[in-house]
Amino acid sequence: MRRFAAILLLLGVGALLPAASTDYYLGESVRQLGLRDAPRQAGDGRSSERYVSRAGISLYADYSKEFILVDGVKVLLDDPIGSQRGHLTLSRRDYDKVFVPLFWELPKDPVRRIVLDPGHGGKDTGKVNGPYKYTEKAATLDTAARLKILLEKQGFEVVFTRTRDVFVDLDDRPALATKAKADLFISLHYNAGPAGDSSSDGIETYCLTPAGQKSTNAGKAKSTTGVEPGNRFDTANMALGWGIQRRLVKSTGADDRGVRRARFAVLRTLTCPGVLIEGGFMSSRKEGALIADAAYRQKIAEAVAAGIVDYVVRARPAAKAAK
Repeated sequence: MRRFAAILLLLGVGALLPAASTDYYLGESVRQLGLRDAPRQAGDGRSSERYVSRAGISLYADYSKEFILVDGVKVLLDDPIGSQRGHLTLSRRDYDKVFVPLFWELPKDPVRRIVLDPGHGGKDTGKVNGPYKYTEKAATLDTAARLKILLEKQGFEVVFTRTRDVFVDLDDRPALATKAKADLFISLHYNAGPAGDSSSDGIETYCLTPAGQKSTNAGKAKSTTGVEPGNRFDTANMALGWGIQRRLVKSTGADDRGVRRARFAVLRTLTCPGVLIEGGFMSSRKEGALIADAAYRQKIAEAVAAGIVDYVVRARPAAKAAK
């Protein structure tokens, strides 16, 4: 209810632009979410603004950019940052689906059971690192096994969509999470560039695309306006995706490719919050070698576990006071 109260308050103070505009003034909007102005830094764009939350999380936005930086982590937007009357603006869609999840309170839902989904398997090898002859299906299963140990040490129950080198249909993976009554779903993958590309690298984390928005991997394709079952968790998905991406980038030092949106089959029909992680490029000369190293996969697992814990702490219901 507080989220909707904030939106109503936002409209009441005139942050909505005049006439038929669907944009909000950025500054007025984020102040309603508890942020305050922050000093500019060296290298900031001429038409940029900085803010900081009560918790010390920073926000940087620059005119015409299709992303914002939240605590230094890239979060892609549905609409570029605009400008009117000398002030930056953001779209209503991005306010609801990006800014509110990241800076307002989350729905308070306990997390006990987490389903880990090691991508690919069996006849589906996924991406292959040529020099090391290392497959994505092996890398994801190993990373999931490492992550399971870490999460169980934190008290979570962990279920796999596959524990062996077997093929699991894409539609069966979210169905397994539903059957297990999962509270979170984490799909683990590694990336690859086009044929012959050995230089693209970086880590990205995907949330299910909200209804009416365009997927960041869709190019110029039209937006799908239909609502998927997993869109019930748009707020939680964004918060979870950002928390994991933040930990991954800071732990590994990898290129930050951002929190992105896609209508992947494993995310569409989920009955709990979930994200899909691309933990680096198998095709990259640099990252391919790292991914083939068990120590680096351990680092990936530790970062994902930390991001999950960050999310769970934020979403944890408040303890009832003793009578």
